[in-house]
Amino acid sequence: MSKIVALALSGGVDSSVAAVLLREQYDLVIGASHYIWPESRCCSIAAFNRAKYICNLLNMPYYIIDLEREFKTKVVDNFISTYLKGATPNPCVLCNAEIRFTLFYRRLAQKCTEEGLLSSGENLFFATGHYVRLEQTDRGWFLKKARDKTKDQSYMLYRLPKEILPRLIFSLGGYLKEEVVQIARKHDLTVAHLKESQDACFVDTDYVEFITSQKGFENLFRPGDIRDNHGRTLGEHRGYLHYTVGQRSGLGLSDGPWYVSRIDAENNVVVVVRKEQAGRRQFRVENLNWFIPAPDKPLECTVKIRYQTRDIPCVLEIRQPQQVLATLDQPELVTPGQSAVFYSGELVIGGGIIAKA
Repeated sequence: MSKIVALALSGGVDSSVAAVLLREQYDLVIGASHYIWPESRCCSIAAFNRAKYICNLLNMPYYIIDLEREFKTKVVDNFISTYLKGATPNPCVLCNAEIRFTLFYRRLAQKCTEEGLLSSGENLFFATGHYVRLEQTDRGWFLKKARDKTKDQSYMLYRLPKEILPRLIFSLGGYLKEEVVQIARKHDLTVAHLKESQDACFVDTDYVEFITSQKGFENLFRPGDIRDNHGRTLGEHRGYLHYTVGQRSGLGLSDGPWYVSRIDAENNVVVVVRKEQAGRRQFRVENLNWFIPAPDKPLECTVKIRYQTRDIPCVLEIRQPQQVLATLDQPELVTPGQSAVFYSGELVIGGGIIAKA
């Protein structure tokens, strides 16, 4: 085929197998990595060397695009500020939307044009090793859950701009993970044995240590009250950054179990409740991204309120242009700062950020 495809390479097994599959289909495949954080897992020297090895093996050009400054501004700063407000962010969701599928893609198209690989006005197709599929319907293009439901990453990609979907290629969406590993072994790819991590790529310690290591955030450990939802003080916390909604361990309270239900960052208070009080049936979702027209009446769908959790039946009601009220069929632990992703069957129809209660 005459398509020119740029593949985001992390040096891991998934993107390496995607490279093998793409080279069997397309004449020109370009490998590329982004440099976003010093010695992070996705852009260490070792990761770049693995990516370059794959490109040499498959006779693919290889580029590294420096996006460290933009990643700091758009992802890391947001990660820190969200935690300081007492919510729990998902930086991978933001990176996909703000960096990988937008800025990185545009810089690659510019680089390919400068190198004479892409004509002015010609579309560059963009591929990654994500486990997700695409589907075109009479309503347009949609993200669709992967065949391997244990690896499905549609949740992580719900913030992508809809207009880029026709130019995306997800070669692994129709494969099971074990099949991908078998392909890697069949082609003697040395990355077949690499372990994966689901944590934020730029954090090599725990999140609290990372935040306090950044300039200007060294003195955040101020003890405060742990209270129940009636305002009674039950104990003392060691700094609210150490706690997330739904947490039950490490609270140091007697007469447990207790669950964190709310973090009041402004007043330095952690609120806890019993298990039967921890769930919520209703919550607000803000900063929305839709793949369908924003609904003008109640919409029945399913929602995932955290990565790798089950789909939950819900009803959405528009409250403001960028806010919906989600009503679940039964109470669930809902974590502010995480994403709520809405599905119609296997298709992603939209999503947004869970607001604080």
